[in-house]
Amino acid sequence: MALSHTIVVAIDVPYDKAYAYLSDPRSYADWAAVLPETYRQLPDGDWVAEVRFGGERHIRFSQPNSVGVLDHAVFRPGEAPLWMPMRARPQDDGTELSFTFTQRPDMSADEFNSTVEWITTDLQTLKTVLEHRYPHQ
Repeated sequence: MALSHTIVVAIDVPYDKAYAYLSDPRSYADWAAVLPETYRQLPDGDWVAEVRFGGERHIRFSQPNSVGVLDHAVFRPGEAPLWMPMRARPQDDGTELSFTFTQRPDMSADEFNSTVEWITTDLQTLKTVLEHRYPHQ
């Protein structure tokens, strides 16, 4: 059975501002482990970038919606996309963000744990970026 891990982050930014930012694929390079200068949209609507942990990855995003779904898939060219659930929801005056990572079939437990560390770092970067972009008034 595949391992999974959910990370929850409280962000001190109103939900509507956080969701608008997060649902725009252009913002991904601001906080994710991609090299921003390599991040670009492909003709098919996917995005592509070199990732900090090695190699090129394609990124596919769910469509903006009214229920806080921010799912996306990060995959190597030629691989099947592995969709990762990410949700935003209002929490008091801020936003609660949850992200669940599931182990890929070819991924060892050590690779899984390393990836969870990368994702945790990315989400902490995201929190910082959002809270600086929209300082609490």
